[in-house]
Amino acid sequence: MFHVEHYDVIVVGAGHAGVEAANISEKYGLKTALITKKYGDLGKLSCNPSIGGVGKTHIASEVDILGGVICKIGDKSAIHYRVLNLSRGPAVWGVRAQIDRDLYSKNMQMYIRSSKIEVIEDEVVNILQKNNKIVGVDCINKGRVNSKVVILTTGTFLNGKIYFGNEIEDAGRIGNSSSKELAKFINKNFKTTRLKTGTPPRIYSKSINFDILETQISENNGIFLSYFTKQNTNKSISCFITKTNKKTHKIIMDNLDKSAMYSGIIKSQGVRYCPSIEDKITRFGDRNGHNIFLEPEGLNSDLVYPNGISNSLDKKTQLKFLKSIKGLESCEVDQFGYAVEYDSVDPRELKHNFETKKIENFFLAGQINGTTGYEEAAGQGIYAAIHAVIKIKKIKFNKDIFERKNSYIGVLVDDLTKLGITEPYRMFTSRAENRLKLRTDNAYERFSDVIISKTFKNSEYKLISKNIKTEKKILDKLFSLKYSPNDLLKKNIKVKKDGKIRNGFEVLKFLDPSTRKFKQFFKISIDQKILTKIYYDSKYEVFYEREKRSYDQLNKNKDMNLTNIDFNKIPSLSREILEKLNKYKPENLHDAGKISGITPSALFQILKHKKIKGSKVA
Repeated sequence: MFHVEHYDVIVVGAGHAGVEAANISEKYGLKTALITKKYGDLGKLSCNPSIGGVGKTHIASEVDILGGVICKIGDKSAIHYRVLNLSRGPAVWGVRAQIDRDLYSKNMQMYIRSSKIEVIEDEVVNILQKNNKIVGVDCINKGRVNSKVVILTTGTFLNGKIYFGNEIEDAGRIGNSSSKELAKFINKNFKTTRLKTGTPPRIYSKSINFDILETQISENNGIFLSYFTKQNTNKSISCFITKTNKKTHKIIMDNLDKSAMYSGIIKSQGVRYCPSIEDKITRFGDRNGHNIFLEPEGLNSDLVYPNGISNSLDKKTQLKFLKSIKGLESCEVDQFGYAVEYDSVDPRELKHNFETKKIENFFLAGQINGTTGYEEAAGQGIYAAIHAVIKIKKIKFNKDIFERKNSYIGVLVDDLTKLGITEPYRMFTSRAENRLKLRTDNAYERFSDVIISKTFKNSEYKLISKNIKTEKKILDKLFSLKYSPNDLLKKNIKVKKDGKIRNGFEVLKFLDPSTRKFKQFFKISIDQKILTKIYYDSKYEVFYEREKRSYDQLNKNKDMNLTNIDFNKIPSLSREILEKLNKYKPENLHDAGKISGITPSALFQILKHKKIKGSKVA
C-alpha cells in the first residue's frame, strides 16, 4: 500500500522566509518538512551577497532574538562589515555585512542538516484543501504529502520570467525554472499582481583594475548582526568604489529601446528603493555619476558583485557600458544582469497572522506577499511560523509584541495587511512611529516576554537571561543614586541650578558611554553592550513622551481637510511621497495614512505645514 507522509507543517520554498519558518516550527516541536526544488538552493543568496542595512538590520535583529538564523549564519559567513549611520543614534544604526556567498549556503545547509527538519527535494504543483482547510500538498515526484499547515514561501518563482533585453526565459532566477503549475492554484484562489526586481552582472575580479579605485575597508568595531556573536574569525576583505560617467549614461540612453523595462516588454512595478541603472540615468541623468560598490562574492570566489547597476539591457549593451566605467575598462563578465518578473499575492488577502482569509491553515511569507529583501522575507517567515505554532499547539504567546508600536515586524505586517502594496515593499526606519524605541540594541528587551529556552542553544539562552538580570540590577542601583545640581557641578557636569534632584539614570545621559567613565562615576562595573543600551534609553527618554504626544496629535487630527493643500509646497516631503499624494489626492490625514508608502514622518510634515499656514490643529 502506498504510504503518504504526514507532517504538522510543510514549508514550500527554502529561501530566507522558508528556512526561518521551518527552523522555528521545528524548534517548537512540530514535525516539519521543507520542500525545495534543489537542495543546493537552500539558503541561497539570490542577489546581493550581503545582509543588513538601515531598517533591514532592525528586522533581522528581531528575527535573531526570536530564535532565527539569518544573523547567526550571516556573522559566521561574513567577510566585511560596516555600520551605517554610526555617527548618529542607535535608532538608525544599520549593521551591513558582506557575505561569502558559498560559505553562507554551506553554513545554512549544515545548520538545517543538524536539525530535525526533513528536507524534501521536489516541486510542489498544487495545494490540497478540503472544505477550505489545508490537508497537504501535491508534489511532482513524491505525490501527495499531508499536513495540518502549509507555509508558502515561493519568492520570485511563481510564473517567474527573466529578461536580458528582448531575450526572455521562464525562470525564478537564472538556472532555476519558474513554478507554473503552483501559480495556477494561486491565481485561481487569490488576487495577484506582477512585480519586478533585478540583479546586476557578475564580473571576474582578475579583469578589474582595483589599483585606480577607492578602497572601502571593513570596519572592526565589535558590532555584529547577531546578539550572540562575540567575534568573526573569517578573513576580512575590502570592497571598492567606482562610478558611472557621462559616457556610461550616453550608452544607456542610446540603447533604452533594448531594455526590457523601457521597451514595454515589462509592465510591472519594480523596486523603487533599489532602482535599475536605466531608472537612475533617466531620472537622475544630470548627476555627475552614480556610485558602484564592487563587492567580492567570497574569499575563494573570482567574482565581484557590482552593487548599483541592476539592469534589463541586452548583453551587448551591458558589456559596452561596463567597459566605459573606471576600473572596468577590460572587464570580463561571468553572468549578465537581468530583470525578474513574477506573481505576488495582494497581502490584503491575508489575516493579520499571515494566514489566508480564504483557506484555513494556509500561510504566505516572503516575496509572494509583495516585499523585497532577505531580511523582510526572514521576518515574515518566522512570523508566519510562530502563528502556525500558536494555532496548532494552542500555546500562550504575547501577540502584543507584534503590534507596530513594539516591533518592525509588526510595522511590516500592519502595512502589508492593511495598506497592500503598489510596488515591492522595503523596510525603512521612517515607517515606524516609535523608531526611537525600536532599536537593534534593545530587541531582547522588547521580545523578553516570548523568549523561551527551546528556541536557543543553552549558552545563548543563558546569555540573554544573564544580561536581562544584570541590566535590571544596574538600573535599580542607578535609580537609587541621587544627585543635586551642586553634586553634579562639582563633578564637572553642567546642569541648571534648578534644585532638581536627579537619579543616576537621568545623569547617565550627560556622560560619555565609556565603561571606564561609567565605573569611575557610579562605582559600577558594566559591559559595553549593556551600557550602550541603557545610555541611549537615558538619552532618548525625554523624546519618548514627545514622540507619543506627536502621534496622539496625528490621531486627533485624522479628519483634517487636505483638499485645499498644495503638497508640492511642503519642501521636506520626498519625491516619492509627493508622487503618491498628488496621484491619490487624499481628502484628509486619515486617508493619506492609508496610502501605501506614506510614512508617519510624512504625515507629521503635512500636519506641521497646515499648522504653520494657520489651519486649525487640535
